[in-house]
Amino acid sequence: MLYARGKPLYGQLVTKRRISAAVLIAAISIAGCGSSSYDATGSATEANSEGTELVTRFFEDVKTKNKADLEKFLAPNWQIQRTVGKPLTKDEYLGGLPELRSYKIEQVQAREYHGSMAVASVITADLVVDGTKFPGTPSPYLSTFIKVGDKWYLLGHANLTVPK
Repeated sequence: MLYARGKPLYGQLVTKRRISAAVLIAAISIAGCGSSSYDATGSATEANSEGTELVTRFFEDVKTKNKADLEKFLAPNWQIQRTVGKPLTKDEYLGGLPELRSYKIEQVQAREYHGSMAVASVITADLVVDGTKFPGTPSPYLSTFIKVGDKWYLLGHANLTVPK
C-alpha cells in the first residue's frame, strides 16, 4: 500500500499536478533509456512525425492566438521557460501570449516512452515576447508531452533562443 505523510493514499484525492510532475520527472529520467521509435539519423520516424504535429499545433495556436485550443492542449501544470525571465504557468502564459508572426520547424527528434514524449527541435521564429524581439535565426527548443487516455497534452516547453 502507498502512504503519504503516514496516511494511506487509497481513497484520498491526489492532485493531477503531483501525478503529472511525477510522470514528467520519470519521463525525463528514462528518455534516453530502452528502445523507442527515435532514429538517430533524424529520419521521419513515427514519433518524429507525431512530435512535429504536436509542436506545430502549439505554434499554430500561439500564432493565431487560439486560446480555446491552448486551454485544452496545455496540461494543467504546464510551464514554459525561456532564456530570459522566470518560468510561466499556463494561466500566466495564456494571459499574455507572445506575438508569433511566422515559424519554421526543423530537425525534429522525438522520443516516446510509455505515454510521454520529449521533442527537441530547431525552430526559426519571428517572435516578440513582452516587447523583446527574438532573432529570426534557427534556435533549439524542447517540448514535453504526456498522453492521457488517447490525447496528448503539452506538459512543458523551453525556448532556448537568446533575444536580440
